[in-house]
Amino acid sequence: MRGTSVLWIGLSFVFFVFANSWEPGVGLDTATYGAIARGLLESGDWFRPKLAPGIFDPFVEHPYLGLWLNAISIKLLGATAQGIHFSASILGIVGVLAFFSAIRRLVDENTALVATLCLLSINVYMNFMSSGWLDMPMVSFMLVAFYFSSRVVPDGSALDSLATGFFLSLAVLVKGAAAVGIFPVAIFFLMRSGWKLRAVSLALIGFLAPLGLFTWGHYSSQGFLFWKSYWYRQFVVHNDIQEAATDPVGAIWYIRDALTHAHLVALLFIPGLVLMWKRNHRLLACAVALEFIIHFAVYGFSHRHNRQYLVPIFPWIALGAAFLISQRVKLNTLNWSRGLFYVGVAYFFLVSFLPVTVHNVGSAGIFALSDDVKRTPIKNIYFEATEEDRVRGEMTSSYVAWYWDRVPVMFDSEDMPKVLSNLTHEDGILLFRNLKNDSVFQIAEHICAWNDLWILLSTAENCSTLERKRRNPMIKRVPKPLASRTL
Repeated sequence: MRGTSVLWIGLSFVFFVFANSWEPGVGLDTATYGAIARGLLESGDWFRPKLAPGIFDPFVEHPYLGLWLNAISIKLLGATAQGIHFSASILGIVGVLAFFSAIRRLVDENTALVATLCLLSINVYMNFMSSGWLDMPMVSFMLVAFYFSSRVVPDGSALDSLATGFFLSLAVLVKGAAAVGIFPVAIFFLMRSGWKLRAVSLALIGFLAPLGLFTWGHYSSQGFLFWKSYWYRQFVVHNDIQEAATDPVGAIWYIRDALTHAHLVALLFIPGLVLMWKRNHRLLACAVALEFIIHFAVYGFSHRHNRQYLVPIFPWIALGAAFLISQRVKLNTLNWSRGLFYVGVAYFFLVSFLPVTVHNVGSAGIFALSDDVKRTPIKNIYFEATEEDRVRGEMTSSYVAWYWDRVPVMFDSEDMPKVLSNLTHEDGILLFRNLKNDSVFQIAEHICAWNDLWILLSTAENCSTLERKRRNPMIKRVPKPLASRTL
């Protein structure tokens, strides 16, 4: 009976996550990670990921496990939106099942089901289950670690302790210092284990072994290049005072956005947490509260108000709300989980045949020129770099690398005449449309394609092979076996 509920819930999430309702195309970070992951496959050097020469070269923003998983997905499914989303989708579903199983063990099956339904209602969380961002793999590994920690008892199974540390380590290997949610789970584990030396030692071995293997492998390939650069960026560059919110009440954004995306679930979180404490689930209540507090403390005061910073708190918000709701609402878990499966199947086939549009493709203007670029021998795409392009490394370069599979090369606007005069058949120029750049229409032989946002230039020979016309970004929904969401 208990295993049957997990099976129905798992199958229902497969249909919800892989429902064919998403247009082709990806968001910015997905384009970055996708292009880098594809580069790993092409170069065969798994310890030196890069976006392009001089751009994220090497990539040291995060450890490489998430990129490796994306590369494996691309190897299996191809360099498509579905391919780059696949690992997050599979791990997201595994994380939900681990979340359900842990709550069922710690509280009861009714609360576990309600918490899963609450999580399903949070659209942003579901969107990240169908994206190429690294946040969902990180969160999922933490939820799996939470499940194994829920099984831990003093003098209990060695495997549970070892697995808890192992999956916490995998979360770190996906997003490094961003995996702050491992600390409440680790404290929860320590309290459940009674601080027994055997359990703690096994968890520590499980935690250090993957980190040690990664460090050894990277050192053998590149020396200490990664950790040296990574710690500097995370704890010096990203802790600059300019990263802090200038608004003295800037932290309100975190709570506001949580309420905006989680709605009633977020409103019921605090009352549910209080009730959880009163009903003697105090260790669990402390772990849930710490998850919210630590993420709020790290991200709430940043000037970057990004939705991925909310993703790690949504399961815990759902748990708090579910505990409150489940005191009043008693559900037949088997019937409801089976019903959820039928709803998932209906949703899957409904959106597969109806022209449902649910999101905007990141940089649709660049995507619209993809076919033109791929019909030419162009290998390098020169583009005018904005200040944001140079500071962030991604932006235009990420979309060029992912959508077109070409090498992005930055140049300054004053260098445009030089770049144009040195064009070869392997070069193209991508210009953002404005009054100044529209003057290039006077040299029609170099115009290959354009739309309302971009102009693509190359040699007269390359452009002569194309049907020169406006390529407006009209992204149509294309039925495929595994379509997925972008952010």
